[in-house]
Amino acid sequence: MPLNHVALTVGDREASAAFYAQHFGMTERVHADEHLMILGSPDGSLLALSDGEEVPRGLPRTNHFGFRLAHGDDVRRARERLREAGVEETEWQDDHGFVRVQVADPDGYRVELFAVTGI
Repeated sequence: MPLNHVALTVGDREASAAFYAQHFGMTERVHADEHLMILGSPDGSLLALSDGEEVPRGLPRTNHFGFRLAHGDDVRRARERLREAGVEETEWQDDHGFVRVQVADPDGYRVELFAVTGI
């Protein structure tokens, strides 16, 4: 049973939508009204963004969601693109059969790109 969507409370839906479109391929606007914006990607994944005055800060480092890529080199290239764009990197790993980078979105949510390269 594949995970279908993630829902986040954000300070600025348009800024978040632009971030997720540019860096994570969430380019399709599936729904938008005064309360909710739903973004989609070509694989059918959805990201629901709701405006909120109290965006969570200081979440534990283990609280995150991720995008799986096919190859470690895809993650490495994505990391370079994110760095060039000035996106804050929160974690990096490239060992023991796992390549991953975590970054902070505009509201501080941790988002991960990862690939399993062998054990």
